[in-house]
Amino acid sequence: MSSIHEHLNQLRIIDGHEHLATPQIRKRENHDFFSLMHYLDSDMATAGMARGILGRHSKLSDEEKARQFLTYWERTKNTTYARIFRTAMEDLYDMRDWTVDGIMRVNDKVVAATHNPDWYREVLSEKAGIDLAFTLIQTTRLDYELFRPIMFMDFTFKLRKLQDIQDVERQSGTTVHTLQQYLDAVDTLMHKYVNEGMVATKLGHAYWRTLASGKPSFRDAELAFNRLMGCTLEAGISQEESVPLQDYLIHFIIQRSIAYGLPIQIHTGHHEPSVSANGNIITNSNATSLLPLLAEYGEARFVLLHGGFPYHDAYLSIVKNYPNVYADLTWVYIMSPSAGKRILHQMIEMVPMTKIQAFGGDYNHIEGTYAHLKLAKKIVADVLREKTEAGELDEAEAIHYADRVFRDNLIELYELDIDKKPAAPGAGAR
Repeated sequence: MSSIHEHLNQLRIIDGHEHLATPQIRKRENHDFFSLMHYLDSDMATAGMARGILGRHSKLSDEEKARQFLTYWERTKNTTYARIFRTAMEDLYDMRDWTVDGIMRVNDKVVAATHNPDWYREVLSEKAGIDLAFTLIQTTRLDYELFRPIMFMDFTFKLRKLQDIQDVERQSGTTVHTLQQYLDAVDTLMHKYVNEGMVATKLGHAYWRTLASGKPSFRDAELAFNRLMGCTLEAGISQEESVPLQDYLIHFIIQRSIAYGLPIQIHTGHHEPSVSANGNIITNSNATSLLPLLAEYGEARFVLLHGGFPYHDAYLSIVKNYPNVYADLTWVYIMSPSAGKRILHQMIEMVPMTKIQAFGGDYNHIEGTYAHLKLAKKIVADVLREKTEAGELDEAEAIHYADRVFRDNLIELYELDIDKKPAAPGAGAR
C-alpha cells in the first residue's frame, strides 16, 4: 500500500452531502435489512422489480421480501450500487450467506443495530472517520452532534396549488395575501433555519423542471402569484403559468442565501429515479443552464453537486472559470467508479484545489455512507498515486491535496467551527 493510500485511510473527513435519518428517526421507524436498499432498490426497479415491494409498507413477509431480493440481486449485483451494498453488509454485519436464511440472520443484526445508541458513532466516527456530516432530511432539528442541516428550498418556489403557499404560511407563522408578504415569509423561514444551524441552502429543482431560469420582473411574478391565490384548494395553475413566479423566487432565495452567508448547493447531472418528478429528463440537469445565474451572482458561493455527470466536461470548464462556483463529487463514485476516476484526473488538471469537495455519501443510511467513503478514498488515492507516478505531483503535494478536498475546503467554505488538522493515524475507513 502506498503512503498516499495510508494517509487517505486514516484521514478524518467532513462529509458534505447526505440524506441520513437521525438515530432517533431510524429507531422510531425500526429500520431493517430491507431499509438499507436505497440506490440498489432503484437498480432492482430498473431490472424489473416492482418499486416499493421491499419497503416498510410492503404487504410481503420478511421471508418473501428476501426471496424477491435474491431474484433481483442476481440481475443487479454487477452494479456499483450492489457492490457498495455488499461491502456494507460484509464489513459491518459479517454477511457471507446470501440466501433467505442468511438474509434473515442479518436482518436481526440490522434491527439490533438500529436500536443500538452507539451504532451511528461506531460506524460514522470510528469506522469511517467522519467528524461531521451535512444531512438533508427537511428539518433543522437533528439532535445529533455529528450532523449539520441543509434545507431543500424547493418547497418555497415549487408553487402550483394554494396549499403550497399555505404550507409556507404555517411553517413561518405568518399570514400571506400578497407576493411581498410571501417573500417576507420565506425570509422568515430562512432566518429561522440559520438560527437552528443550517449550513447551506439546497436547490433540487432539476428533478422537476429545468435548471434554466429567466429574469422575470416583480410584476410578472406577482401576476402568477395572484392567479394562484385566486384558486380553490383543489385547483391550481399549470407549470407553464408558474414559471415566472418560480424563477423570481429562485433569484430571491439566492439573494437571501448571499445575505445570510450561506453556500448554495444545486443538483446537477444524473437523476435518482425514485425521486425524479420529471420523468428523468436528464437534459434539465445540465449545469450549462445555470450560466446566467452564475454570472449574475458573483458574490454567491455555488456548490454544483455530482460533478455534473454525465455533462462533466462542460461542468469542469464552468468550475474552472467562475470564482464563485465550487465542484462537488458527491454521489459520483458509486454511479461509476471509472467515470469518477476520469473526472478527478481532469479536475486535478483544471480546477484549483481549494474549489473542490471530494465526498458526500448521498445516502439514506449510514451503512451506505461507510461503504461509499471506503470506495471514494481508494479512487482518490489511486488517482493521486497515478499523478505522482506521472510526475505531475510529488507525494507531499498529493497528500496536501487530499487534506484539502476531503476536509479543509469544506471547513473554509461552510465556515465550520472545527479543527482543520486531521486526527492522528489509526482512525478511518477500513
